[in-house]
Amino acid sequence: MESHRAGVDARVRRFYLFQMLEAFQLWSPFWTLWLFTNLRGDFFQATLVDVVFWVVSLVVAIPAGAIADRYGRKRALLIGVVLWTAGIVIFGLATTFGVFALANAVWAFGAGFMWGTGSAYLYDTLMEVRLEARYPAVSSRVAMFSFLGTALAAATGGVIVWLTQRFELTLILYAIPAAASFALAWTFQEPVVPREQAPSLIAQIASGLRTTRGNRQIVLVIVFQVLVGLVTYVMAFFRPAFINEVVQGNYVLMGFVYAGFFVAAAAAGRLVDPLLKRFGESGMLALMFLLVFPPFAVVYAISASLFTATLALVLGVVTQVSFYLVWGIETPVITSILNRRIESGERATVLAISSFFSTLIIAIAEPVVGLLATEYDLGVGLAALAFTASLPTVYVLFAFRRSEGAAPAETVGIAAARDR
Repeated sequence: MESHRAGVDARVRRFYLFQMLEAFQLWSPFWTLWLFTNLRGDFFQATLVDVVFWVVSLVVAIPAGAIADRYGRKRALLIGVVLWTAGIVIFGLATTFGVFALANAVWAFGAGFMWGTGSAYLYDTLMEVRLEARYPAVSSRVAMFSFLGTALAAATGGVIVWLTQRFELTLILYAIPAAASFALAWTFQEPVVPREQAPSLIAQIASGLRTTRGNRQIVLVIVFQVLVGLVTYVMAFFRPAFINEVVQGNYVLMGFVYAGFFVAAAAAGRLVDPLLKRFGESGMLALMFLLVFPPFAVVYAISASLFTATLALVLGVVTQVSFYLVWGIETPVITSILNRRIESGERATVLAISSFFSTLIIAIAEPVVGLLATEYDLGVGLAALAFTASLPTVYVLFAFRRSEGAAPAETVGIAAARDR
């Protein structure tokens, strides 16, 4: 058993490296600038391009999760890396609305196979040697290594853009670390854990939906992630335009500003395990709420010119750090809560259901913010979105807190569903 655990530890360390390579996203500060430049700064049209990504994700997310549960995590990850990388490279070669939309469609197919699958692979790998209790600590390290990889990539990307004055190179050159991540994923070992399989892919999806619906805590956490993910993503989509105005075309500085943001996210991710032990699940959700919604009041005040230029600059950068702290803790916290309540045979499917609803709400709300930004002001659009989302999020927080004191809802697994 000790030798088996040592082997699992080696596989976990390999997964850390995989995440760092996948997260070496040279394009992270510049991809929307490349899009805005080619679409002549039309925020609304840019959001329509992005909506293509989310609409395709809607179609792909749940079937991809079911495929990962039914046919293996490793296969799903390999498919995801190939399509994810192809979409990013096509995006870097695009110059028109139609090609950008095509690139986002391919990109979304890859994302659908990767979202949730990595978490399911990691949890089952630990479960293989009965160490699933270590998942919060391990996933927090995954977050730390991922964001450190992105921080280094952002700084490198800034130097590339400074030397070449070409945003698109950061997207095209991402193929290099992505190829290395594919080669590493090829060496992964499929976790050997008891996994009840449904008789068909459709039955697999149906079982995952029953499990989600049958556990109130799962539903509440998914709704929470949907609301928080919506406002943090829309803020991230428009962030490069804001930061570009701050640095005034100094792309080396822009790369290092983003690197600082991602270092903050890495530090937050590393602290998830002790914070989760200290504050519990509902306490961590409350912390995420406080980090996400109040800063939008500052964003609105900056857009309304209520501060001097110098103070607005300082507050603007500090406010953005708050969102990266949320990014650092969101995935480890949410997946820790969900994985504890899901059987192995449905793990990727239920996580994909969460992704499905997140993409659905983004696809609906993002163009509205883009329209408000084009017609009125970006700060107005972002503040309106945050205020609207904050009200149901408060309800979810209190409902989840109350549910912790009640008996856990029964999880309806595949085996149980067959008996009905």
